[in-house]
Amino acid sequence: MLLAVSDGMGGHPAGDIAAADILRSLTNWPKERFHPLPFLIDAVARAESTILGRVAQNTDLTGMGATVTAAIIQARKIFWVHVGDTRLYLLRDGQLQQITRDHSFLQDFIDDGTYTPQQAAEHPMAHMLDQCVGCADTVPDSGSFSLAAGDILLLCSDGVYRPLGEAEMGALLSPAREAVDQIDNLLEAAVRAGSRDDVTAVVAVT
Repeated sequence: MLLAVSDGMGGHPAGDIAAADILRSLTNWPKERFHPLPFLIDAVARAESTILGRVAQNTDLTGMGATVTAAIIQARKIFWVHVGDTRLYLLRDGQLQQITRDHSFLQDFIDDGTYTPQQAAEHPMAHMLDQCVGCADTVPDSGSFSLAAGDILLLCSDGVYRPLGEAEMGALLSPAREAVDQIDNLLEAAVRAGSRDDVTAVVAVT
């Protein structure tokens, strides 16, 4: 099972095209058996090559890029890859845990103690990324872990998690609900909370 969320970079040209290039690369499955993690990493690299090729042919597209968080579930294990500030969360035993780390300048400041997460959320640089697919020389984060019965996986764009926060998102997720209903609840809550960005989410219940 493939799960993926890609969000075009706001304020830059053709972000939607970049996101579509990434998703197209991720769904280009090889015919032979393959290991999920190298495939995901290679798919991101191929998408970046496509995006940079578009820019080389049309300089009006300079700055074009997108974020991505993608995962493959195979044999009770998840393999994931990540670039930018879309996120992967795991809800286990009622606790929501952020798996991915944002590729942003502010995340660097949070990590080194310059800002608290609360200060960072209000900072004018909050949406500035230091990595995206299309920014050239992208090095995606990746990893894997085993899944337990009842785990919920949430992949979402910043338009979902910024206005809601982890407590509210966790409260909207439950293994007793259908995944599609949980997605609808998350997106509706984000819009009600005043999200000004694209709201995208994928939920899988294991």
